[in-house]
Parts: sequence; structure tokens; C-alpha cells
Amino acid sequence: MSVMTDWSEDAYFDTPERGTLDGGTTSSGDLWHSVSSRWGHSMHTMCSYHGMFPAKVAHQFIQQYSRAGEVVLDPFSGRGTTPLQARVEGRKAVANDLSPLAYVLSRAKTAPPTWEEANAFVDELEKAFKASKQGELDVSPDIRMLYHDNTLAQLCFIRNRLLSKKITTWSRAEFMLAGSLAGIMHGGWRRDGTSQYLSISMPNTFSMSPTYVEKFIREKELKKLDQDVFERLRDKLARLYLDENLGQAGVAHHLDAATLLTGKELAPGSVDLVVTSPPYLQVVNYAQSNWIRLWLLGIDEVGREQGAGRKKLNAVLDHRHTFSSYCDFMLRTALGIQRALKKDGIAVLVIGDVKDPGKEDALPLANQMWDEIKGRTSMRLLETIKDDLPATSKVSRIWGETKGQATNRDCALVLTHEDGDPDLSRTDIDWDEPWKDGGPDAAHERVRSARDAVEPAS
Repeated sequence: MSVMTDWSEDAYFDTPERGTLDGGTTSSGDLWHSVSSRWGHSMHTMCSYHGMFPAKVAHQFIQQYSRAGEVVLDPFSGRGTTPLQARVEGRKAVANDLSPLAYVLSRAKTAPPTWEEANAFVDELEKAFKASKQGELDVSPDIRMLYHDNTLAQLCFIRNRLLSKKITTWSRAEFMLAGSLAGIMHGGWRRDGTSQYLSISMPNTFSMSPTYVEKFIREKELKKLDQDVFERLRDKLARLYLDENLGQAGVAHHLDAATLLTGKELAPGSVDLVVTSPPYLQVVNYAQSNWIRLWLLGIDEVGREQGAGRKKLNAVLDHRHTFSSYCDFMLRTALGIQRALKKDGIAVLVIGDVKDPGKEDALPLANQMWDEIKGRTSMRLLETIKDDLPATSKVSRIWGETKGQATNRDCALVLTHEDGDPDLSRTDIDWDEPWKDGGPDAAHERVRSARDAVEPAS
């Protein structure tokens, strides 16, 4: 009798175990590395953001440590990944960020208008622009060098309309338009010379310095596209609204994190789960890397070292820490989380390691910071998850007075109260995407429908 030897061992399991798709892994297994990089709700693509973590990371912790209807907070919400993911998974989302750009993106994703409301606002602005008389544009050379004159006129009109009101008083449609427009302010062109972005061809994740951009334009003889801002906005909205917007509207604050965590906006013991990535130690200057988008929001001269906008934001955003001041900053954050978190709640802090120049090993910043501050809190560490990624090109990191190197490791500190007894039984994560409702052609159909509904230009 012959023996069959070509059976796969996977045949003995109902569901074969997942493997890493991106070459990364964590100290607790492959986790989110076993899922496509494209996983997540379409609205996550609103605007690229330096230092962002993928939606699948937020999903892992939201599913593992919370249930539908519970409160999920991100006090450093950045581009709004955690609150959006919490909302579409049936949680009550609370976002916060002191950066104007991050606040706009978080607010747009946490409480979006309907598809019809968003497009109606674009239509309204377009009609108002066509009926307006355009005078000489008062725009800095740094901004003018990026856009065609016709495109810049439309941008300035929209900017002036938005800035006629205080940012915290904007409507849902205004937040969505500002967030969507921020996402297309700059980016690369396609090979055929077309683009979904408004600027010269340049990166979309961060804004290079004006001096470098000016030099690059001259050397490469870069051209400007005569882009219709309103048409590009409709294209963008179609992509963002490709998936169904499940869940109730959440809340977004525009405060210092410590103020939010200790103030009247959050009642003590009201939060079930915190998932957040505090500003990395001397890694990203959040003002400089977003100077073009911040111009849209009314903050000028952010791109220049001595610019008024740069100085203003440097004074309020936490991105210039030494290790000692970083520990003080994180202690204030931990004490605030301790106050806001329910007795059996969990907090997940995602922190990047830092590497000294000329040294082989990265400084385990998360663990060293926690060792420094834990004795002054009533929180305990449940787990440290080390997340290792394939080596890629990253921004320079700063350590003390010297330039450091990017590392390929983030660490997630999983914390709870000293006397807390959180539910740790949920280990199977459902990677289904129930909000997917139309397939890849739905966005294109929506674009066509929107264009058909717009009256032709006179």
C-alpha cells in the first residue's frame, strides 16, 4: 500500500494560521502584520500624516480591549485614526489634539456630514466663487510657487471662507471640506502628467522646506497644473465616502492633552479604553512638516525657521523634548489617563524607540520612560508589545543635542490601574470589514453622478 506524502499540514486546521504580509512582526505574534496594508475604512485616507500608525493597529486594541458602546479615547489623535476606527466599530469615540491640522482631521472623521451634505457644500462654494470678483492675491512666494494662478485663486477663496469663522465653530461640512482639501494640497503626479493633487509634483506625507522646494522646482523645471479645486474635491470625497459610515458621531476637542485629561470635558472614570501615540521624542516637528496644510488653516510662515507661524506652534506643540522633559510630559499624561480611565479600563500607549548616532542598539524609550515615571502613578504595566518593521527610510531623530537615527521598532505599553481587573479574554480579532459596501467602482460612479449634478460653467 502506498503512502500519500503531499498533504499540507494546514488541512488539519479549520483556518490556517496567518503569517506576516509585510515582513514585520511583534513580540506577541504577527497580529496586524498578517493583514493587508490597505485594510481599513476608506475615510482613513483623508490626509497623509507624518508619524501616523495604521488603522489595523487601532483595530487590534479596540477589538481586544473594548466592547460596542464603550468609550474609546485618543488624547493625541493626530489624523484621527483611533476615533474613526472606534466609531465605525460601534464605540463612542473621543478625540483630541492641540495641532490645528490634527484637530480638523480628527473632527472631520469623528463626526462626518452625510455624503449629500459634503457635496452640497462644495457646490455652494463653487457657485459663490464663480459669482465673486477676484482681486490681487495676497499670498507669500512660498505658497505661490506651488500652484497655478487659477488653482491658487480658488484655494484662497475657500481659505477665506473657512477663516471667516473660528475653527472650533465650523460645521461638519466645513470640517470635512477642510480635511479633504488638506489631503490634496500637495502630492505626486501620475506618469501621464495628471494628478489628484493640486500642487507641483512633490511628496504628500510631509512638506519639504520652502528653500528646498524652490531649488528643486528650478533644477527639475517643475510645472504647475491648472487644477480645478472643486472637481478635485469631488474626486476626493467620492473616495472617502466609498465605505459606509457606521456608528454614532463622536466628540473631538482642541486642547492640550493634560488639560483635557484633568478638566471638565472628561469625567473621572468615564473612559473604557485609551489608544494613543504621544508625540515622539524629538522626531517630528509637526508644524514644519505640515506648513502647506497649516497655511490653508490660516497659519502663515510655518515653513521658515524664523517664521511667525513656526515660532507660535513650536511654543505649544510637544516635539522638542529632552529625555527628562519627555518623562515629565508623559507623567502628566499618565496621571491624566489614570484619572479618566475606569477601574478596569486599559490604556495603550504606542511609543517609538530612539537610536543614538554611531550606536548599534536603539534606546527602548517606552520602557525606560515607564521605569522612570511608574512609581509616581497608580498604574501597572500589563504587557509591552514590541513591534518590529522591515528597515525603511525614515526621518532623522534627535537625541539631546545630536542628530539620531530612525529605528524600525515601536513599543505599545498596555496599562491598567494597580487594582484593576480588566477583561483579557478576547484574543481572537475579527478582521472582517463590515463597512465595505460598494466595491472599487463605487467611488467612480459617485464622481460621475456628482459631476452630472453640477451645472455647467457659464
